[in-house]
Amino acid sequence: MYQSYLLYQAERPKTPREQRDEDIRAGLLAAAFIQLWRGLGRGPGRRPQSARPAKTRPPHATAPCTARIGSSRA
Repeated sequence: MYQSYLLYQAERPKTPREQRDEDIRAGLLAAAFIQLWRGLGRGPGRRPQSARPAKTRPPHATAPCTARIGSSRA
């Protein structure tokens, strides 16, 4: 019985008001899905957070370089 009702809805033309309401509902659903997706950290341009701590460099690796380019010491 449900399938026959789906066929009836598919064949029946919708009024502009019904189509607009359906478009609004679809847009709201898509916006809610995107908000949920971004809340999980999976939006465009984002990487999922890893459980591992970030690698840190030892203090001696970040010391400023004091060598001069073109030095005549040899």
